[in-house]
Amino acid sequence: MQKLVLIVFLFPIFIVAQNQKKQVVKKAIYKGDTVFYDELPAVPVGAGSDDFWKNYHHAKTFVPKVYYYAILVKELSNKYDKEMEHMDSKRAKKKYIKKAKKNIKKEFGDDIREMSVTRSFYMIKLIERETDKMAYTLLAEYLGKTKAQLWQGISRLGGADLKRHYDPQNDDGYIELVVREIESGTLKYEDHTPKTVDGREVMSKRKKRIKKEKKKD
Repeated sequence: MQKLVLIVFLFPIFIVAQNQKKQVVKKAIYKGDTVFYDELPAVPVGAGSDDFWKNYHHAKTFVPKVYYYAILVKELSNKYDKEMEHMDSKRAKKKYIKKAKKNIKKEFGDDIREMSVTRSFYMIKLIERETDKMAYTLLAEYLGKTKAQLWQGISRLGGADLKRHYDPQNDDGYIELVVREIESGTLKYEDHTPKTVDGREVMSKRKKRIKKEKKKD
């Protein structure tokens, strides 16, 4: 079920570049279609390089703004996974998936449409980190290889690569460093109030779980 959550979540992210008002985007022709894109942050060379720390400070500005969404995606994914495990009927699963799609669009739709390309880039990275899933694989499984290749081509125009898994030890080390600061409590992230019943339920349980874990420590 995690792939459902991520796929529904990914589509508006790639389309968002066409609706930017404050951000200048570039235009290109891909397989006969006009697509709009923007340059994304460069990949760092290493933790000791100037590029790494430049990207780290860039990530420190944007990761706290989208961290909440990645956490919510993970919590909703876990909820839907568990509930789907108890369904034997294909009809019941299909009905449930339809309801889940509607719920996810309501939860994230408006925020994603207003999100900049840069924030979208970091959000995809964080979602991959939280769900331990590669974006291209999920697209291929859910939409088919042809459409997955199309989205891969469009994303490459903007500097992203859906076939590259989140790599905390190397290419994505600068992002991982920021996330660890958030998880340790030394860096605050922008929190929001979930818009759906499911969202409020899973985030409430998460807060209780964290509070309980802190008491144990």
